[in-house]
Amino acid sequence: MEPIPYFYESINRNAIVVKPKKPFFDWLNYLYPESPVNETEEANIYLIKEKDSNEAIEKWLSRNFDQLFQNELNDWHTDENDWPQKRTYKLFKEWFDFEIHSMVLDLEETEITKD
Repeated sequence: MEPIPYFYESINRNAIVVKPKKPFFDWLNYLYPESPVNETEEANIYLIKEKDSNEAIEKWLSRNFDQLFQNELNDWHTDENDWPQKRTYKLFKEWFDFEIHSMVLDLEETEITKD
């Protein structure tokens, strides 16, 4: 095994980790009472164009939250008729915790690709 280098290459992205909270699971369990879910160890990580500060990232999130909100809903339930119709940034913050990370480090030598 090769030794791990002390310097990793950062990529020009910031990461937003989105984790569902109780109100999200309450909605989901209302739709699927036969198989309740109370938490998940998985979280989606969204990469966005690199910003100057966490405040700039949160400002981006306050303008673009609905893209993430819709993706989170769609991951669990694809019928948009059952989704909350008035999705606000306030509701997003009630339904999801999020972490902002300004450093995204690439530990691999292979090129990053998109599918």
